[in-house]
Amino acid sequence: MNTMAIVIACGKEEEIAPGTEAAFLPLGNRPIIGHCLKTLEDCPEIDGVLIVVSKDRVDSAMKVIKRFGCTKTRGIVVGGANRLSSLRTVFSKIKTDPSVVVIHEASRPFVSSAVLAETIKCAKRYGCAIAAHRVPDATKSSPKGMKASATLERNSVWLAQTPQAFKTSVLKKIIDTKTKGVKIIDDESEFVGGAAETHMVEAGLINMKIRSKADLSVASALLNANLASSDASSRNMRAAAPSA
Repeated sequence: MNTMAIVIACGKEEEIAPGTEAAFLPLGNRPIIGHCLKTLEDCPEIDGVLIVVSKDRVDSAMKVIKRFGCTKTRGIVVGGANRLSSLRTVFSKIKTDPSVVVIHEASRPFVSSAVLAETIKCAKRYGCAIAAHRVPDATKSSPKGMKASATLERNSVWLAQTPQAFKTSVLKKIIDTKTKGVKIIDDESEFVGGAAETHMVEAGLINMKIRSKADLSVASALLNANLASSDASSRNMRAAAPSA
């Protein structure tokens, strides 16, 4: 298998409601996870999909797979205490290593095939590539509270997103049980020194993460306005990328 996608669908979004798993909330005519699974299913660069869920959501995930005909799904894995332990569990169940692994959060329903393809392409070349959005505004750094300590240059700061794609050899070094101090949580990754060059892929703000009621309202509005299709997302990615 050339490229395996791992969909993380076990995060709880307390900003929506205590204990809420955003991936299984309804968005339009399907649960949030159903949108990204459809895109992965239609993306020719993706050969297989593994879904990581909490133990209480295995049946829910099975229903989504059957309802939307997700033929690329190879299995459902019960996640661990954090993303790193979940990835270790996933890798213990993969019999044949893919050349590239793509990690995507189910709570980002509007990922496009174009972003997936470009992220995979760059991972093959650089070892690691992540979807992100370049911030066009002047950005302040304030590590100790409300007082700004520095102003960062325009277009020098990126908002990290998923998908995040890795050569399997690189990801294995990151999740190795002997590795100390490495974190893979939410939208950031800290990589083993020298393991890879991290390449950014402009994905635009349309590749939003649903973590609050306000986000869910925005996502619903985008979907109703037909602004979150794969074609629209691709146009957004091109428009958001600054000219050379």
